[in-house]
Amino acid sequence: MPHCPKCSYNLVLLSSRPKYKCALCSGLYSKTEIEAKAFREFNKRSKIIDIEDYKKERKEYLARIRKIKSGLRLLFNGFSKTPKKYRKEYYEKNKAKIRQLNREWRLRNSEYDMKRKQAYSKLNKDILNAKAKLRRQMNPKPERQRKKLWRDNNLNQMRTYGIIQHYRTKQKALALKYLKNDGLNPQNEQIFHSVPTFALSFLLYLSKNL
Repeated sequence: MPHCPKCSYNLVLLSSRPKYKCALCSGLYSKTEIEAKAFREFNKRSKIIDIEDYKKERKEYLARIRKIKSGLRLLFNGFSKTPKKYRKEYYEKNKAKIRQLNREWRLRNSEYDMKRKQAYSKLNKDILNAKAKLRRQMNPKPERQRKKLWRDNNLNQMRTYGIIQHYRTKQKALALKYLKNDGLNPQNEQIFHSVPTFALSFLLYLSKNL
């Protein structure tokens, strides 16, 4: 039902002539103008409703399309990569470049890097030792190779050390023999194998000077 342009009250169509009359303010208005205005307002409201319905349908349609695309990507590519997985793959692809950059940075900041490593080692000494021990137990081959390489590179030093150990053993045996011949027998025979060579030599020196 059309409304009065002045007071917005409902208009009544007169039967005697083609005009609308307001029951509140008694204003008279042309039927053609009122109906044309009402039609324009109706069209305007309909357009607004249609636009809102279109936006709603469009939003739902785009949501369905995104869901379908996501399902297709998941079907052909699997789940999307997590940041951790992405970083890991990036590191594997650029491992050589990253290591080279790290090496160059350490060379440029050698003093700072050394202090940083020393501080970390001091704070985490027990943890680092435990990890190194566990790593050697789980994979002893590299440790054996490292020791073999060290022995090969220090062969003369190892020979000298072996000769020193040989003469220490002979010195210890002579000291024990002399002490036993002098009647200095301990209650526990294991003492001859546990006392260091220096102590036995000193004991032998004392026995000679008594």
